[in-house]
Amino acid sequence: MIKPCNEYNQNKIIVAEENKKKFVIKNNSQLFVNKVQVDGCYIKTGIRCDFLFEIFNNLELSEVYYVELKGTHIEHGIEQLEATINHCKGIHSGIKRNCALVISKYPKASTSSQILKKKFLTKTSVQLKIESKICTQII
Repeated sequence: MIKPCNEYNQNKIIVAEENKKKFVIKNNSQLFVNKVQVDGCYIKTGIRCDFLFEIFNNLELSEVYYVELKGTHIEHGIEQLEATINHCKGIHSGIKRNCALVISKYPKASTSSQILKKKFLTKTSVQLKIESKICTQII
C-alpha cells in the first residue's frame, strides 16, 4: 500500500475531482480502497497522473486504477498515465491495472481515440478508459 498522500477507507462512494472533472468509485462491495494523491505529493517531479486507487480484497492488493483528470490534451494525459504506471511497476506487478482519462470533451466514436487506446494497451498491457467529465467505476 502506498503511503503517504493517501486516504484508506471502505466508503461506499470515493471521489477524485479536479476542474469539474470527476472519477467516482462506487464501492458496492465495501472493499478497502487506498486513494493516493499522485501529482505533487506521492510523485513530486516529472510527468505523473493525478490520482491512483489501490483496491484491496481480503486485505490483499488486487487491483489499481490510475486516473488523470485532464482538460483537452488527450496525448499528454496518456503520457502522464504511462509515466505513473512505469513509476509504480514494482509495487503493482502481478495485479490487475486499469487507467481512466477524464477529459472535458470526448468523441467516443472517433477513430483517433480508438487508435490511441489500442497503442496504449499494446505499450502498457493496461486497458484505457476515456470519458467525458465523469467516469464511474463500480467495484
